[in-house]
Amino acid sequence: MSARQVSVPSGNAARIGLSALLVVAVAVIMLLLVRARPEAEPFDPRSSDAAGTRGLVLLLEKQGATVDIVRSAPGSGSTSRVLVLQDRLNDSQRRDLLQFIEDGGLVVMADPDSLILDALPVAGSIEGDVPTFSGNDVMTHVNVPLDDCDVPAFEKLRGLFVARGVRFRVPDGARSCFGSNGRAFAVTREHGAGLIVQLGDNELFTNRLLRYADNGPLATALLAPNSDARVSILLGQEAAKSTADIGAGEKTLSDLLRPSVWMALTQLAIAFILFAIARAVRPGRPVREPEQVPIAGSALVVATGTLMQRAHHAERAGWMLRGNLYRALCRRFHLPSNTSVAELDEIVAAHTSLPAGHVAEALQHEVADDKALLALSNSLQTIRETTHEVLEGANS
Repeated sequence: MSARQVSVPSGNAARIGLSALLVVAVAVIMLLLVRARPEAEPFDPRSSDAAGTRGLVLLLEKQGATVDIVRSAPGSGSTSRVLVLQDRLNDSQRRDLLQFIEDGGLVVMADPDSLILDALPVAGSIEGDVPTFSGNDVMTHVNVPLDDCDVPAFEKLRGLFVARGVRFRVPDGARSCFGSNGRAFAVTREHGAGLIVQLGDNELFTNRLLRYADNGPLATALLAPNSDARVSILLGQEAAKSTADIGAGEKTLSDLLRPSVWMALTQLAIAFILFAIARAVRPGRPVREPEQVPIAGSALVVATGTLMQRAHHAERAGWMLRGNLYRALCRRFHLPSNTSVAELDEIVAAHTSLPAGHVAEALQHEVADDKALLALSNSLQTIRETTHEVLEGANS
């Protein structure tokens, strides 16, 4: 290190600090922007997945019905029809739902495992492989035909398709459809002044199966018989929380933290920035460190030249000295290694006090003895020193 060089603090600490601050800032921004969204469950009327029932909601709305997603049964006197896709009701919800039926309400229980009333004994199971949907021929997809039917709302239907379902034994006084010999897929029973419709499968209303057979028309016949119908899809308390339960996501992290917390974080950020700036400031003006002057000839070149001199290889020694100077001048003037001697001579003459042709003559001068080799060496050394002094003066 030369006497002119001044020791300055490294800027690595400042760069690391700024990088850490950037990472913290990105993390805070992500916390502000990213909002938790509940994962959809099967039979979720808000889900567009294959197991969701968003398609059913859209179908009913297209028929003019008003669809509400609720977690409690409608009150007494409500004209809304209630659909339970999966029985996840607690005891309080079941009592309210039974009271709604007794007061004259209509409930469609699609879950065959529901215990809302005394469970109907299962008379048999229905299974079918989901076919590839093709064309609009309903009967090609039917595996639950209409058969015996004494429910007026279902008389115009042709059949249903279910992947896994059951048939119930029809109790005395109940009406049924899609079955025979006392077994049916759909059973309607009176309870008080109201009516409950029990279906042997709930997957037929999912997005995956709604388009098959008369699954869609069954839903509209039950829930949207007219354009001003109201439908309430009842979710149980055990179902996953929706945005209506946990909030619409309008509040972010900035709304949840107290102002004093943000003030403390802001003060820490300002203090860190001031610390980084203080550490990054130099104690004085920048000091230029002069580049090391390359040695005119390395020890290897000198040794090689000595051996050639002893062996009286003056011509090869002269060739080596000229080549070494040629490469040094190309590097010094930032020229490609394939620059011609004439072009190099012009550039050196334009930037130094050497006359035109001097460099070209030296680089093309052939030697045959030691005396001529010594004269060539002195000439090349003069060129080397002159170009170095000129370039050093220009840089300073």
